[in-house]
Formats: sequence, C-alpha cells, structure tokens
Amino acid sequence: MKKIIFLFLFSFLLACNTTSKNNAYHDYYKYQQMYIESLLDNDKNNQIKALKELIECGKYLDFNIKAYKNRLKELTQIKKQSDFSRYIKIHSTNPLRITIPKTKVKHFTIKNRNSYKEVIDIKNAITPKFIKRKFGKITLRIAQFDKNTVRIVYSSSKPFYFKYKILKNKLYVELNPKKTTPPIKKANIKKTAFKNKKIIVIDPGHGGKDSGGIGIGKRYEKYAVLAIAKKLKKYLSQKGYIVYLTREKDIFIPLKKRTHFANLKKADLFISLHCNIAPKHLKSPHGIETYYLSPTKNERAIEVARLENKEIKGLNYLDQRVILNFLNKDRMIDSQKLAIDIQNNMLKNLRKKYFNVRDGGVRPAPFWVLVGTQMPSILIEMGYLTNPVEAKRLFNKKYQNELAKGIAKGVEEYFKKNP
Repeated sequence: MKKIIFLFLFSFLLACNTTSKNNAYHDYYKYQQMYIESLLDNDKNNQIKALKELIECGKYLDFNIKAYKNRLKELTQIKKQSDFSRYIKIHSTNPLRITIPKTKVKHFTIKNRNSYKEVIDIKNAITPKFIKRKFGKITLRIAQFDKNTVRIVYSSSKPFYFKYKILKNKLYVELNPKKTTPPIKKANIKKTAFKNKKIIVIDPGHGGKDSGGIGIGKRYEKYAVLAIAKKLKKYLSQKGYIVYLTREKDIFIPLKKRTHFANLKKADLFISLHCNIAPKHLKSPHGIETYYLSPTKNERAIEVARLENKEIKGLNYLDQRVILNFLNKDRMIDSQKLAIDIQNNMLKNLRKKYFNVRDGGVRPAPFWVLVGTQMPSILIEMGYLTNPVEAKRLFNKKYQNELAKGIAKGVEEYFKKNP
C-alpha cells in the first residue's frame, strides 16, 4: 500500500501543478529546463516527457505552445512509424565501420571480364540514405536493395584486396592488407608521447548549402574560413598539437554535430572560425572580434550571434536563457582567457605586415555552436567581408597565413599560462 501511495505522489510531482498560476508558472520553466537539458543530451524519451508537461502548463497559462505541440507530434510519430532496431549506423566509410542489427549477413563475389564486385547483403535492415564513395580505383555503394535488405557493393575494374568481419553487431571491412612487420621501439615511444599532446578541434563555419556571409565581389564566407582553418591546422600540427577539423571540404554540418565531434575527440580547445557581415545601417565597419559563450546585453554581440545562430530553430528567447543557465562558469572563464590570448596574438602578428588592422575586442555572446562543448571554446570573426580592404585580405593566401600563425601563437600562449 505504501509503495502505491509513493508511486502516486511521485507521478503527481512530475505532472504540471495547475492549482495556481504561480505554481504552473514555476513548473513551466522547470520543464523548459528539463526539455533543453534533454536536447543537449539527445535524450528523446525525456524530450517527450518534458514536452507533455510544457503543453499542459502552457495551456493553463494561455501561452503559445504551438511549437512544443508540433515537436511532440514529430517525436511520437517517428517513434511509432520507425523500427529503430533495424537501422544500420555508419561510423566511417574508409575503412568501413557499421553497426548492424542482429541478423544474417551474406557475402558473395561477382566477377566479369572488366568488373570485380564484392557484395554484402544485410538482411532485415534499413538505411535512410544512399551512399557512394570512391577510394582510388574502388567504388563503394550502400543502398536499400529491397524492403528488408541493405546492400553494400565494392566494385573496380581490377581485382582488389577485400576482407570483412563481424564483431559484436559491428561490420568491419578492410581494403588494404595489414602489415605484419613488428613495430620498432621508436614508433612505440612516439605513440606514447602522442597521447600526452593537447587536442584541438578547429571548426570552419558554415559549408555546403550554408554559404555563410556573402561579401563584396560575391566572396563566400565558407571558402575563406576553410582555407584559413587548413593553414591553422598545419601550424598547430607543426607545434606538436593533435588537430582535427569539423569539415575538411565544402560540406554542410549541423551546429550540434560540430560540438558533438569536439566532445567525442575529447578536445582541450574548440575554435570556430567565421567572417563578419555588417548590418546595412553601418558604413563599412572593420576589425577582428573574438567571442566566448556567455549571456550578454551588448546589442552588437547579440546581432552577430543572431546571424550565426540562424540554423537553430525551435528555441525561443526563454529557451535560450534556460540553456545559458546550464553553462559551466569555470569553462566560461577559461574561454575568456583563451579569447584574450588569441585576439592579442592575431593583432600582434598581423600588424607587423599590415596597416589598419582594427581590434574589435573580446566579447561575450550566445553562439549556439559553442553551447554543448565540454572544453574552453571561442568563435573568431576574422574580419568583415563587407569591408573592401578586409574582404580582399581574407582571400589573400599571405594574409591567411599570418592570421593562422597569430591564432596558433595565441593557443601556445594560452597553454603556457594554463597548462
């Protein structure tokens, strides 16, 4: 009997308290926090629970809950219509690594005069998209062959090495024979030292369908930031850091995946690179600005963040404030220190060779690409594409080099002060 009463009270505590407007108002924001936290954790079950209570509280308070209703409908419909246990998950394509359902796998080879194919059929499986990749002279295709079969095909005009294995619901494919020569001692020492190095993730903003800002002479932000990111990776690697880019080419990657990538790599720093676009009412502004994640009342910082956050949908102003309440204060302080060191070194390095490089300052701003990171993180606006001088410079290789060197020096200085 006591257990039944406890369960009843527990379920009551989880429900929206509509005994008064004050109580409902309090619960509304409590469930908003629960919803935002579940978004950051990618926890769909808690998203559904929180949305149901938000809708109940919102109805009582006469709030606009249309967005929450639509989101709940999306989540519950997907859950009913899809059998998630049958979906394959592709971790990488070269080498191929796939999580597959507990099912039968069939392998066979097709040989013709000028065609060699290695085929793997995964039964009772689903893939949501068609994939085609080329590795030298070998082409990989992954597609839904029929309603219940995912087919993987490697093809080439000449015979090639192919080996596959399945371990704990994971399919592994190798296209290159492993070397059997024993590792030498020097290589082992290098590997141990490699583990102790700092890991840095560089995020070239935008990409693919998201061009970012478009400046004077139809200069696209996505191209400038990628070129500078590659140079920065080179200079940081030369200094001994382990460096990853969130994108190596002109492709679109959602903001949440960029953050998730940095967390997976267990990065020590996250640096997002962007170029600025001036609002129409400002006449040809210029300068370099570095931002760290934090609430702010500065109108200019809010305007810049709004432009960079346009991909994020479904979060109103109150949702955004709730997210900022989850931020780790120590990490914000470390991010501010990193921003100051990088801003100073960028300016110092560029001013040796270029005139009129303006200091736009270090500022707090709510950039959502930085929200989920678990390490000190900053976003750099490296200049204005709407300024004729800076637009030209940002696409100049020599200027890009000096800019990248300045950022690398800033990273070095930060780690000297904060080992």
